[in-house]
Amino acid sequence: MLKLSAAGVVSDGSQGANSHRFRLPIVIPGVHDLLPIQGVILFDIDGTLLSTPATEESERRRYVEAVRDVIGKEPTVVPPRFAGMVDPQICKIILTELGLNEDEVSNFLPRVLLRLREIYPTLKKELVLNEGVRELLEILATSPNHVIGVLTGNLKAVAEEKLASTGIRTFFSELFCADDYFDRPTLVESAVRICTTKHHLDSRKEVAIVGDTPRDIEAANASRATSIGVASGVYAMDQLRKAGAMHVYPNLEPTKELLGALGLMP
Repeated sequence: MLKLSAAGVVSDGSQGANSHRFRLPIVIPGVHDLLPIQGVILFDIDGTLLSTPATEESERRRYVEAVRDVIGKEPTVVPPRFAGMVDPQICKIILTELGLNEDEVSNFLPRVLLRLREIYPTLKKELVLNEGVRELLEILATSPNHVIGVLTGNLKAVAEEKLASTGIRTFFSELFCADDYFDRPTLVESAVRICTTKHHLDSRKEVAIVGDTPRDIEAANASRATSIGVASGVYAMDQLRKAGAMHVYPNLEPTKELLGALGLMP
């Protein structure tokens, strides 16, 4: 794993001729905003930034309690089944499977989503960052030519709570959430379009989407972004490759290969 020193030097920790190290650009106050952006990196949350086993119970409870509080029926929810889906889509499926007709789903869904936003901050949670996440974010934060963001199927209130609770919210200047979306491809297309225009990128390939499910990868490819798969969720590396990921890694440890894929190697 590569490490960042106080002097801004990234190295693999080895000594001698076989060691690998490079110095990241120095960020000068007042100059950072004038430098051209070379890339935007958007991370999924659940399974990518955060550990799936650690979040599974609170994920299950937020859906169960929100639906139960609104319609009086308690659904059976298995979170891994919905990996890569977005919250409005998941809630719509749950309501339909409880036997509600289309009109009833349309009537109750906004109330369920509102309750979902209200409930999540009150739940007892044990949120754990995946391997390498904090180290990678600390390295990315030193690059004046990259924008770091989040692209998640969570509602904004839920995403904000997760990022704040794990102490990583300040790393991200872009946040794309699923409040107004019923499928991941539409959410991703919107995020890529906004980033490409806002940051004056030459190509959609300069937006890298990092996710742990085939749905993340397929949506990234459909939007013509760079797709990076990490097998830190419920899917294996081979499954992410089969989904079409341009790069695949076992986790987010900041290796020279991962940093290269993210555009940070010299």
